[in-house]
Amino acid sequence: MSKQVIIYMPRVGEEAVQWAVSEDNGRLSSGIEYSTLQEVAEQVEGQRVTLILPADDVLLAEAVVPGGSQARALQAVPYALEDQVADDVDELHFALGPKGRDDRYPVAVISRQMMDAVLAQCEEAGLRPTQLVPEPLALPQLDSSSPEIRAWSALLDGEVAVVRLDGCKGFATDPGMAVMMLEGAYAELPEEAGASLVIFGTAEAGTLDVPASIDVEQRPVDHRLALYASGLMTSPTINLLQGDYNPKKNFDNSWKPWRWTAALAAALCVALFVGKWVDVQRLGEQEAHLDDQIRQAFEQALPGVRMQRPKRQIQSALDDLGSNNSDGFTSRLSQIAASLTTQPQTELKTIGYRNGRFDLDLNTDAVPTLDALKSELSKRGSLNMSVQSANRENNTVRGRVRIE
Repeated sequence: MSKQVIIYMPRVGEEAVQWAVSEDNGRLSSGIEYSTLQEVAEQVEGQRVTLILPADDVLLAEAVVPGGSQARALQAVPYALEDQVADDVDELHFALGPKGRDDRYPVAVISRQMMDAVLAQCEEAGLRPTQLVPEPLALPQLDSSSPEIRAWSALLDGEVAVVRLDGCKGFATDPGMAVMMLEGAYAELPEEAGASLVIFGTAEAGTLDVPASIDVEQRPVDHRLALYASGLMTSPTINLLQGDYNPKKNFDNSWKPWRWTAALAAALCVALFVGKWVDVQRLGEQEAHLDDQIRQAFEQALPGVRMQRPKRQIQSALDDLGSNNSDGFTSRLSQIAASLTTQPQTELKTIGYRNGRFDLDLNTDAVPTLDALKSELSKRGSLNMSVQSANRENNTVRGRVRIE
């Protein structure tokens, strides 16, 4: 087990508390601190917290519930203890301890109003306790010297006596009333049974006039939290955070109204994911198709060349083809374009290029115009033009010429 923070709340509703950090061996690893719940919460965030409630606010009893599970027992216990409580059972909270012999359950009873007040106070301070324990059950349960002897323990601190009887029974009161209650507990023991009581006293402890029939041993203790740290680590107890106050159940109750909303949100996320996946698949197919088209175009443009970086390879080939020397492709194409502009009556229909030759389909007004175009080309460079065909159609001469 890891370290835990132990907080003692002397009075419910008041901010002042006492607290310390306990090691996994039941010893305090820090000094006793006196502060408010909010100050504690700021210092112990993320650690296990046990909050000890004053015994005046909690009734410890036993109930016999034959058979069944603890969940069923928790439903039956309120009615089994109905005669022992003054308030309506619907206004009380019942928490069970571990099941004992003869289907006997230790029970802690506290008003729901008190539980709500404590948890509201913790929530306001930003504190989330993992355990709420009645004060008597924070005392250590001692080993008996023999099966017939009941081993009890008590804490005397000022004018307060906190007593833990055998099992998960106990109480807290002033020393005078504590003696009377100890006498009553002793009287209820079987005839062959006896009792021993270890009294842990602080420096401010008063006196406890225990009946002579009870064996008494006195032990000093520095502070009640030092004793509670040992008791919580070694002895059975009852956590009041059960039933309606179980943090997990509260979470489930809070979560339940949102289940369908969360399910719809999850379904929407799945649908969006599937849609995105389909889009990615479609884009992948389109990319593959484009890659195939690029490969085919590259093979046509540069047959026999291995495609690695097609854009750069094509650009390099174009640069080589259109070099700045006078016999370059772009230079010859420029000469043809300039010559055509001198013959506005001539219309270029198509132009083709192959093996250094240009084949042009032209529409012009007369055959002499083709001769004039040939003359213009000769003036502009070393290009030669030959008329491949010339046919008159209506008022237009359709000619095909080759330039090389």
